Amino acid sequence: MYSMNNISRLCRSRFVLYKKRFNHIQASNQTPSERNNENSKLVKDFPSILQEHKDKITFNSYLEHEKLELGYFKYYLKTIKRAKQKQKKEHEAKCLPPLPVALQYCVDKDKLLKEDTKKQKQEPEKVFQIPFANTKPVDINDEEIIKTQQENTEPEFDKSNIKRWMTNYEYFDDSQLDNEELESDMDSVDNWSKYYGTPDPNMDVSRVPCGGCGALLHCSDPSIPGYLPSEIFRGRSNEELKSMECQRCHFLQQYNIALDVSVKPEEYERLLQSIRYVKSLVLLMVDLLDFPCSIWPGIVDIIGTERPIIVVGNKVDLLPGDSVGYLQRIKDSLMTEINKTKLKDANIKCVGLISAKTGYGVEDLISAMFKEWLYKGDVYLVGCTNVGKSSLFNALLQSDYCKVHAVDIVKRATVSRWPGTTLHLLKFPINRPSGWKIYQRTRRLKSEAKLLKVEKEIRKAQMLGMSPKEPPTLIGHIGRSFSEVYEDSGDIGEIQRKMTTLNEKHELFAKSKWFYDTPGVIHPDQVLSLLTTEELLLTIPKKTIRPQTYYLHKGYTIFIGGLARIDHVNCSDPCRFTIFCSESLPITVTKTEDAAEVYDRFLGTELFGAPTGGDERLKNWPGLQRCENIFEFSGEGPKLCCGDVVLSSVAWVAVTAKKGSVCEVLAWTPEARGIYKRYPSVLPYAVNLKGKRIPDTPAYMIGSIYSEE
Repeated sequence: MYSMNNISRLCRSRFVLYKKRFNHIQASNQTPSERNNENSKLVKDFPSILQEHKDKITFNSYLEHEKLELGYFKYYLKTIKRAKQKQKKEHEAKCLPPLPVALQYCVDKDKLLKEDTKKQKQEPEKVFQIPFANTKPVDINDEEIIKTQQENTEPEFDKSNIKRWMTNYEYFDDSQLDNEELESDMDSVDNWSKYYGTPDPNMDVSRVPCGGCGALLHCSDPSIPGYLPSEIFRGRSNEELKSMECQRCHFLQQYNIALDVSVKPEEYERLLQSIRYVKSLVLLMVDLLDFPCSIWPGIVDIIGTERPIIVVGNKVDLLPGDSVGYLQRIKDSLMTEINKTKLKDANIKCVGLISAKTGYGVEDLISAMFKEWLYKGDVYLVGCTNVGKSSLFNALLQSDYCKVHAVDIVKRATVSRWPGTTLHLLKFPINRPSGWKIYQRTRRLKSEAKLLKVEKEIRKAQMLGMSPKEPPTLIGHIGRSFSEVYEDSGDIGEIQRKMTTLNEKHELFAKSKWFYDTPGVIHPDQVLSLLTTEELLLTIPKKTIRPQTYYLHKGYTIFIGGLARIDHVNCSDPCRFTIFCSESLPITVTKTEDAAEVYDRFLGTELFGAPTGGDERLKNWPGLQRCENIFEFSGEGPKLCCGDVVLSSVAWVAVTAKKGSVCEVLAWTPEARGIYKRYPSVLPYAVNLKGKRIPDTPAYMIGSIYSEE
């Protein structure tokens, strides 16, 4: 007896064969003009373009990603296993007896054809959008349309979620909550995500643009335009998403507050003029993945050279460890680049490496601020866009640096205006570091140090069996030392019952010093302002970077996605290029003489990854422009990088050359932004993290990452 699955499979294969023959006959009857139109569509198809120009691509990490992860031998075994499984399935299909004629009426022919067409259905055309574009808002004021949309959507959309999760850690307004609801939620432990929502980087970006700013809606990262909390975004249909706005636009409309405000350098200078006349400490934040492009030396012209500055290098958790003492070398490399700017004349007190996301180094930063500044005046957090200022502000708000009485009252930050501007500043009152408070804090840190030591030993044991796919991450803990003392006295509970918003004139805060988070300045060297939402998600790393190393002769070119390019111009010996970038950006190696043609043909396809968005997006793409200078690197041996080529916010490339040889490199980025030579290299031993060389390719396998924990 035949099973229904066998009957369906045989009938489907026969109908597909008949359909192909019919299409072939129909194509033979087409006019020449119709054939030309079909051919023009096929030329834009990625497989056909790849087949045509495959001989000009030396290596591509998107096409050969399994070789990078497994190595040539394991990949070869896996390929053989796949071929055997395929042959086995084909043999089983051929061994099936023919379908009797009497059973062909038992199968729905139309259903089989529909299932086959669904598999071959092409992806919908991508919508072109820019994160900060001024698009026309969607008109949803018609009550009848809203009613019909609500009736047709299942399950019914709970509008109370917007009230709860369309809030943000930094910009929460307590006046929008009912007093009864607020008091009941204060007692719950898990009220963090209840009001602020949680991101989900594993979910794909939607195809629905926000009606306010035009950015595609997503729930991956709150710092990227178009963000919605995953509690709202998950499970919504396109019709439901069309009636929503992103979190940033929601606050602009409801509270007249701009999230992640970016201003031009000229405006920023005017905003910070008041620091000159206030006794204050400045925290200058730098992105360790993008320096010197994220170092803004213009701050010296505004605050002067006498104002104390603490330099904070953020995102250290995303940097891979190359050998013992790599954190100190990162700090030295950062100071070397700072000394090349006007900041060399500034009054820099100390330099700290932190991760505002994981909490690593934040406690040390708080201790440094207490030691260097005590309670002498206000503190201002400044820096370029996308360096993590808001994340650090959030972390400090829940730490010993914030006044205990204001931790729960501020509600993830109070909004106040700077005089003479329409922008908003975030601030919280600073905890006064008296002697007994420092004593209590020191006791807590010592007791937690023992627990952290045990935790590190456990993590080390776990890391022994970790694969390169799971690189170690620097993790820290941020605690509070003074809350128990106040809770015993009942002061906190009394204040929470009486105050729902921060009153600066209250006796507890009237004489306080304040910590301010300022808007981010747009650095002209950063490429991020040219990218769309999807491209930002591809470009910004979300986990520890795993460096990729390539062995190149002169006359070869490396493309990092479609956003940057490195040409190996000249060297007497082959050189190794170690690339640090997001894993979502494919690496392509080709000959320099073919680079322009390959870039033009594959731009906007899966081979480059970014930019993406179709023909309309590519029309607005500025393309890559070369740097005027050719960088020269003096080789220091096969196990030591002799310098870095910084490619703006996209990536950086470490060069390793034979000792005594000189390697000449030419770099390309959009509008030639942010191209620098950095020496010494930030991770000079990163070339040793490579795995074995993949035969017949210039690529090395991705190796394991060192951890100093």
